[in-house]
Amino acid sequence: MADFICETPRLLIRKIDDNDADALLQILGDPEVMKFSVHGPDDLAGVQKFIHATKMRYDRDGHAQWAVILKDTHAFVGTCGISVQIVDEIKEYEIGYRFNRHYWRKGYGSEAAIACRNFGFKKLNLKKLISIIEKENKASIGVAQKVGMTLEKETSFHHIPVE
Repeated sequence: MADFICETPRLLIRKIDDNDADALLQILGDPEVMKFSVHGPDDLAGVQKFIHATKMRYDRDGHAQWAVILKDTHAFVGTCGISVQIVDEIKEYEIGYRFNRHYWRKGYGSEAAIACRNFGFKKLNLKKLISIIEKENKASIGVAQKVGMTLEKETSFHHIPVE
């Protein structure tokens, strides 16, 4: 399991690399998936920029968004991971997730987020994890609740009201 950050009964979670650009474009380029994002859907150049920024976070923080892979088919189904965010001028560790919409409503988001939560607490020794979610994003709120998160506060993130 050396190449993987963590795994679940159905998923393998590993670092994102340059070879993931096409699979990421299906996620980050999809307007429905990116409805609740700071900047909306990406094109290939935006995806490549995301990959570069993610690698820089790996080097700087030791973690960021990771690739979520189905064990049985090896399909790249989404991203999930722990990223450093500044919220209300406080450094926070956020569990974030985005999945190819063809894999929505199958429990992969919750399964990956729980694995990342456990990794954050057990391997990174973090004391607190958050998720930054827009109020209208009911699916993401559901995942956060399954991870064990509760609403701490309402605030603004990149000028967007979030919980």
